[in-house]
Amino acid sequence: MAKKAQGSSRRARREEHQQRQRRQRILIIGLVVGGIIIALGLGYMIRQARTPEVEDVVLPETLAEPPDADGKAWGPADAPVLIEEFSDFQ
Repeated sequence: MAKKAQGSSRRARREEHQQRQRRQRILIIGLVVGGIIIALGLGYMIRQARTPEVEDVVLPETLAEPPDADGKAWGPADAPVLIEEFSDFQ
């Protein structure tokens, strides 16, 4: 009879130990997941804080083709300076 009582107490201690290990495992997993979520949140907040706010962006006007441009020349025909470009793409 003493062996039965001893065996059941061992079984009870073993089950209690296993339950304690399960709770510890769940706690560790929860802490790791929570830490990852907190780290990602902090990283996002830091990134947002460092991103400068862009206000009143001034874009240059597009360079429109002059009315007297014929595709080969640009500018007035009686200009004081003439620039010619020669190129070879080979």
